[in-house]
Amino acid sequence: MIIDKLAYNSRLSKTAPTEKVIFAITSMIICIISNSILVSFITILAMLFIIIHIGKTNIKTVFNLMTVPLFFLIFGCMAIIISISTDKSEMILYIKLGKIFLGVTKYSIFSVAITFTKSLGAVSCMYFLSLTTPVNDIFSLLRKSIIPDFIVEIAELIYRYIFVLLDVCEKIHLSQDSRLGYVNLKTGYRSTVLLVSNLFIRSMNQAEKTFTALSARGYDGSINLLSEKHKHNKPFILFGLTYIFGVTALTVFLKAGIK
Repeated sequence: MIIDKLAYNSRLSKTAPTEKVIFAITSMIICIISNSILVSFITILAMLFIIIHIGKTNIKTVFNLMTVPLFFLIFGCMAIIISISTDKSEMILYIKLGKIFLGVTKYSIFSVAITFTKSLGAVSCMYFLSLTTPVNDIFSLLRKSIIPDFIVEIAELIYRYIFVLLDVCEKIHLSQDSRLGYVNLKTGYRSTVLLVSNLFIRSMNQAEKTFTALSARGYDGSINLLSEKHKHNKPFILFGLTYIFGVTALTVFLKAGIK
């Protein structure tokens, strides 16, 4: 997957995963509990700065990845911004449907702004972690935590079989496309139905082959990975501590000002 490739090519890929996980989770928690557009906006800018400027990830690729959750956030916020009431006094814009008014109020606009920036801030924190930390480092870190090993192994196998599923899907689609399976809308629908129906069978066969390959290599029910040694990145730690203390102080200040 492209995210794995970007994570391995990031300049922060050799930084200790513990530091990045703590920084990402702490930043996300502060962004959520602050309930502030300013703090959320700062979180988004800070994460993009780290990913693009420090991690040296291509800016166009990052923004293309950000459009994926952005699409869902926009449609989700559309449901929040519309208010239904029998009283139009607080509505800025409205449509009358019988005795009911569908419209937009100042409160709904503010709620959408808070929800949108907060969600995008949390997503940017997760993108920072996924675009700077290879998944094997995350699994190695999870093994050292209190999470049971069998749960981590299930996650590893699921992650692996996602690639198996995508690979099988790509091969079937390429085969259909080479035979003009998507030449028009009707043929495209038929090809899609055939792809979905055959995808499960092909994936199960491929999964069985993968399990056979694991067994041939001494698989005994546990997956053992070699943990790479990482160095502590002092500039990143300094930046992270400064940022965390800064946004925490800003959050406290804003909440005290509101009261």
